[in-house]
Amino acid sequence: MNFNPETWHKVQVVPQQDRTGSVNFEGVPELFRLLGEAAEIAVKAGIPPEAFTASAWQAYLRASPGLAEHLAEMQFDAALEEMRNNGRLAKA
Repeated sequence: MNFNPETWHKVQVVPQQDRTGSVNFEGVPELFRLLGEAAEIAVKAGIPPEAFTASAWQAYLRASPGLAEHLAEMQFDAALEEMRNNGRLAKA
């Protein structure tokens, strides 16, 4: 998909269901508006795209501690598996 700054806010969002199976689209237009404003501020301030996206990701993780914890657990498990596979940790 090619990025078009004139139509990026029209990109379809495919929501994920929550644990109850509910899907909620509330706030999506506001989300895109705020992200657009944040991007404009970042560009005007000369912030590199990588720093902008990294900051956005960190803000998302701060707002979703359960996701941050899940990702940390996955990273830890992967590191243990790598150490086991390299013979640096005994397999139980």
